[in-house]
Amino acid sequence: MAKKKQKSKANSSFAKTLKIIFLFLLLFGIGLLVYLNIYESKEQISETKEIKTQKEIQKPKPQTIVNAINNYKNEKSIDKEKNLNQNFSDIFANMDLEKNDDNCKVTSVTCFDTKETSAFGSLASATNIKAKLAIIIDDVATKEQSEEIKKIIKNGKKITPSFFPNTNNHPDTNKYSKEFKSFMIHLPLRALKFNKEEPLTLTPNDSYQVIENRIKNIKIAFPNLKYLNNHTGSLFSEDENAMRNLFKALKKYDLIFVDSRTSANTKAPTIAKEFNQFYIHRNVFLDNSQDLNDIRKKLDEAVEFALKHKRAIAIAHPHKNSLKAISEYDFSKVELVYIDDIYNDYK
Repeated sequence: MAKKKQKSKANSSFAKTLKIIFLFLLLFGIGLLVYLNIYESKEQISETKEIKTQKEIQKPKPQTIVNAINNYKNEKSIDKEKNLNQNFSDIFANMDLEKNDDNCKVTSVTCFDTKETSAFGSLASATNIKAKLAIIIDDVATKEQSEEIKKIIKNGKKITPSFFPNTNNHPDTNKYSKEFKSFMIHLPLRALKFNKEEPLTLTPNDSYQVIENRIKNIKIAFPNLKYLNNHTGSLFSEDENAMRNLFKALKKYDLIFVDSRTSANTKAPTIAKEFNQFYIHRNVFLDNSQDLNDIRKKLDEAVEFALKHKRAIAIAHPHKNSLKAISEYDFSKVELVYIDDIYNDYK
């Protein structure tokens, strides 16, 4: 009996031990499952946050003013490179190469005009801006002419006078130029045929030293000068070496050449590219005829050219009817600007 009791106690003790071990394992298992679930949840939350962060990183940032300006500058830099590489021969593809228009402003009513390709290439169609029109008034030499031009400007129409350099014929043009925010110099260059050559007209036979000295003296007389265009010059502008010397001198004094385009064979496009400069030139002569209605039609043509190509340069002269037509014309379809404002688009 005693042995049976001892055996029963031993069995009871063993059973208790098994229960304790079972409970321990059960609790351990439950704890492990809870731990694994918590860990898995944390992993899922971490992955969700990571995906959200990646999406936020990939999400485009709002277009700030600074970003817009930087993007615009980058686009203009690309357009600048394209414009420098444009094929300038396209500009003159439809022109009669045997003609020149030195005498247009003096004698001819039917001086050559062409339906040319825009000098501004692909940039014209690429830019989302209002069409610009710059009007240059050539041959400005007297106080009276300056006053008439100032009246037009005061009435809200920006036009750019191009003064003859100081000579005995025009001793005070530098004084008149000081009254204008924007002005140019109308630089006399030798023509194939022209009866009234200006004093100190540059010729293809002039050395670089002669050309450089002429430009230096002009810059001294007109210290705020930035732009020049040629007066006549069909012979000079057709000579590549002469134009190279001119551009070299202009670059030395930080001056920019605007081609009046008095010859279809002008070498200005080639030399401008050689000097890593933009080629900017006249598109329309406004007053080959002094008839008021003819000038108005030419203004229509200049506006249409600007609308088509986004930019245009027209040249007129300080004749009574020319200034009258410009002062009365409705330029609301385009932005009438100084020459500076067209060239600056290409910097």
